[in-house]
Amino acid sequence: MATWDDVAAIAATLPGAVEGRAPDDAPTYDVGRHPFTRLRWDERGREILQFWTMEPDTEEILAGRRDVFFRIDRFRVKATVLAWLDRLDEQELAEILAESHRARRGVRTG
Repeated sequence: MATWDDVAAIAATLPGAVEGRAPDDAPTYDVGRHPFTRLRWDERGREILQFWTMEPDTEEILAGRRDVFFRIDRFRVKATVLAWLDRLDEQELAEILAESHRARRGVRTG
């Protein structure tokens, strides 16, 4: 079960990552001028992780995991994904943050 403290510990190890704030004052971690992860909350205060991916088929890939990944907004090149933070383990969180960091700093994989 991950928390924003886990996000902070992992994000701090990524090149160029800095703590930031969204316009609504929610915490973010940024690379360059773009956030690569952001904390959101549901109406009961449950932590939600927002991140980005370069994988255009994210919705299809994550369809079987709607208990974790519950909203995916697809754009032409990237997708924004929302996930319940407490449903991620540390290894998956580290992978998600590394991928989002790559997507937001403009380095394509593959």
